[in-house]
Amino acid sequence: MLTLSVRHGAWAALMAAACAASPATQAQTDFPTHRITLVVPAAPGGGLDGTARLLSQRMSAVWGQGVVVENNGGADGLIATQKVAKSAPDGYTMLLQIPSLLLLKHTHKDMSFDPVADLAPVAELARTPSAVTVQSSLPVHSIKELAAWCNKAATPCSWGSGQQLSYLYGRRLFALAGIGKSINIPYKGTAPVITDLMGGHITIGITSIAAPLPYQQSGALRILAVNAEQRSSQAPDVPTFREAGVQVPARGSWYGLFVPRHTPPEVVAKIEKVITSLAGDKEAAEAIQRLGAEPVFGSTRDFAAGIREDQAFLDDLVRRYPLN
Repeated sequence: MLTLSVRHGAWAALMAAACAASPATQAQTDFPTHRITLVVPAAPGGGLDGTARLLSQRMSAVWGQGVVVENNGGADGLIATQKVAKSAPDGYTMLLQIPSLLLLKHTHKDMSFDPVADLAPVAELARTPSAVTVQSSLPVHSIKELAAWCNKAATPCSWGSGQQLSYLYGRRLFALAGIGKSINIPYKGTAPVITDLMGGHITIGITSIAAPLPYQQSGALRILAVNAEQRSSQAPDVPTFREAGVQVPARGSWYGLFVPRHTPPEVVAKIEKVITSLAGDKEAAEAIQRLGAEPVFGSTRDFAAGIREDQAFLDDLVRRYPLN
């Protein structure tokens, strides 16, 4: 009888533990059951925000729950990143970021969290190449001509960058292209770079292709080359850096989705499934391309591997070209 009682007690304890755990397990299985917030470290408009709104619409359609885009800019994306990293790990607060996330440890060394360790990558949605842009009135049509122009100029060519990432890419490009006479003008965002480039206040703009693309199409600006493996579908006449004779590693910018670390794998898998299902969606691909980016809609595994590579690549650039 004692043995039976012990067995009965153990079974009862096991069942009680299972019942106690079932609400959380059920919640993970039923995800999502209420509204989701998708945080974007950028103002409304632009490629990152447009991608977020496309994703929110698709998630809402699949899940039958509202997905609200929250624009939360400032501090190089630190504010938005910290909000998500410190939120509950349940999948209801997500972050859409760019590779600047990987530079926060270099630019904000007093952070109370680790942007990479405290976030879990879900998927890369799109990739947008960086571009070298000049006024259409400037008598240069290639990177080599730009190098010759700047090196012969009486005063150093000025170039604008609106992000730390663009600054690093610009420094690396100028070094490899042999542009020895130049001065960087840092801006708070990409829009003022384009404004001053249009106004003739700077010679060169280093930005993602999404910013100058409309002005390239109107003839006001000229994109000389893009940093990508292949030409942009929105600017097929513009060569890649390698085609332009500059042998640099093809590194652009990605739009990637993150959730807080320790978000249940089942929840991450559900989010990943929505994104990868867009890979064969022509309408979604065309929407991304209209924003100046190229669709990826990749897996969690591939995105995580890419982040590791990009972190090593950017750490090396920072060692070569220290950030202020």
